[in-house]
Amino acid sequence: MGKNILFATIILICSYGLAAQNVINTDRPDQSDGTHIVEKNLIQVETGLQFSKFDEVTTGCDNVTLIRFGVTRRFEVRLLNQYSVVKDIISTSGFRPPTISFKNQICDQKGLLPKITFVSYFHLPITISPAFKGDHLGYTFTLAGRHDLTPKMKIYSNLGINRDQESTHTNYLATLEVNYNVTDRFSCFVEYFGNYAAHSSSSNGMDLGFIYAFKNNFAVDLAVGSPTMNLTLNKFISFGISARLPR
Repeated sequence: MGKNILFATIILICSYGLAAQNVINTDRPDQSDGTHIVEKNLIQVETGLQFSKFDEVTTGCDNVTLIRFGVTRRFEVRLLNQYSVVKDIISTSGFRPPTISFKNQICDQKGLLPKITFVSYFHLPITISPAFKGDHLGYTFTLAGRHDLTPKMKIYSNLGINRDQESTHTNYLATLEVNYNVTDRFSCFVEYFGNYAAHSSSSNGMDLGFIYAFKNNFAVDLAVGSPTMNLTLNKFISFGISARLPR
C-alpha cells in the first residue's frame, strides 16, 4: 500500500505542468529539518521510500509522505503519514499514527546568528493499524538553524527533544549538515545525526545524498547512510520526489 501512495503522488504531480517562481526547497532526504517556509497559499508534497537493514535478520521499508501548506511568509502547517513494513521471522505492516506539524521562522541570519526556525511535531494517540499502536501522545520540538557560509555552501543544524509515543521516554536529538549547491538545481550534503537518552545507549549516525530539481517546482532525491556508522550492521537507502503545487 505504501508504494501505491508513492505512485499516486507521482501521477498527481505530473498532472501539474506550471512551475513556481523559485527552485523548490525540501525537508528531505536528510535527517535535519530545514529552515525554509513554503510560500503562502502553496502546497508542497514530499514523499519517498526508505529501505533499511536493522540487524542480521530484520529489514524494513517505509513510505513517508509530508504535506506542507504555507499559511504566512513565516508559518506553515504540515501533515505527515508513514506506512511501514518490518520483516524478521514474520512480516508486520501498517500505517503508523498520524502526525501533525507546525513550522515557524523565528529570525533571519544576521552575522554569526543563523537563520532559526522552530519545528514541532505531534504524534497523535490514534491507532490506524494494530501493528503500530498510538497509545500516547508523542512530540518532537526542534530548533533548526541555517548559516550561509558562501553563496553555495550552507551549514544546517538541529537541536531537539522527543517524547516516544510507545514508551513515553524522553530523548534528545542533534544534527549537523554541510550542504553544497553544485548548481542552482543540484545540491549535495553530508550529515551527522545523533540521539541521546538517559534510559538507553546513545546513537550516532551519518548519511550523505543529493537533491536535483528537474523543474522549479519538482525535485528528486537520494540518500544513503547508517544510524550507527556501521554499514555492516545496519544501513539504509532512501529515494523520493517533492513537488510544489501551483495555485
